[in-house]
Amino acid sequence: MANLERIAYMNHRIKTRGFVTRQEVAERFEVHIDTVLRDIGYMRDYLSAPIKYSRELGGYVYESPFEMLFDSFDDAIFYYIFVGLLSDSMNLDGIPYVPVISKEILSKISSYIPAEFEELLDKISYDSSDLDTMEVSNFRNILESLLLKVRLEIKYLDSKGDITSRAIEPIRLINYSGKWYLLAYCHKRHGLREFLVSRFVESRITEEPFSEIYTKSEIDKFVGSTFGIYPSEKSETATIRIFEPASYFFLKQKWHKDQVTKETVVDGKKCLEITLPIGEYHSEIIARVMRYSPECEIVSPPSLRKEWLDHIKMIYNKYCK
Repeated sequence: MANLERIAYMNHRIKTRGFVTRQEVAERFEVHIDTVLRDIGYMRDYLSAPIKYSRELGGYVYESPFEMLFDSFDDAIFYYIFVGLLSDSMNLDGIPYVPVISKEILSKISSYIPAEFEELLDKISYDSSDLDTMEVSNFRNILESLLLKVRLEIKYLDSKGDITSRAIEPIRLINYSGKWYLLAYCHKRHGLREFLVSRFVESRITEEPFSEIYTKSEIDKFVGSTFGIYPSEKSETATIRIFEPASYFFLKQKWHKDQVTKETVVDGKKCLEITLPIGEYHSEIIARVMRYSPECEIVSPPSLRKEWLDHIKMIYNKYCK
């Protein structure tokens, strides 16, 4: 039996009852008292738990507030499995890499978990089929720039295929639909811009300190005010209908935090009708609607509906005539 399960149990008993005894732990997990004492020593020496023996209560208590990384054994197992698979799936130059999650951290967590649970790793998979290839050096430069608050000089491949030189001040690194984006102040454009990290041709840390300051609320408003990854100063409300059977797949989906979903009937057909804020760039919302075609319809605003219909016509004219 893994010591993490016993430790999680002792932590839970202290939190809920105020103390835990060696005897109850030994009896519950069918181990020797000495094993429980080693667990308590581990909590004190390696987890920095303020645990001590109370003669008054006849058990162990916390001298001061203490929070474990995991409050339950199951939490640790599922965290290890999910993050381990996620890390393996997100490769940069063939190297599994997710910021703040290292193989060393995962190795420490796995040391608590019984061997029989390792079999779960072969029964769960994480497939990110739309993953971009990125240079690890660019990723590390971004993190260092964020940490030291110094400008980053980059060569960037734009959407037209041109390589441009930029001096940027990274603000927030965002993983959106499996792709990494960097929100930064761009000195070339004199404003906030989002860059797809996989389009970095090269990057270099400078010694120039950041000159632009943004509050967290300003950044949150910029990146989350409308649907999609591309921010927009303009916003309007879009209405979209999803008919059966596509509506069943959509029941548990949330496209935007301010989305409103309701069930309705149109021309005798049941459907889900959603409203959500959109910006001035429509390619992403049209692509999302097309994923559920032909059961998905853009109703409004008229300009977005026309753009969606023109997109359908263009596909038809190109491939069906």
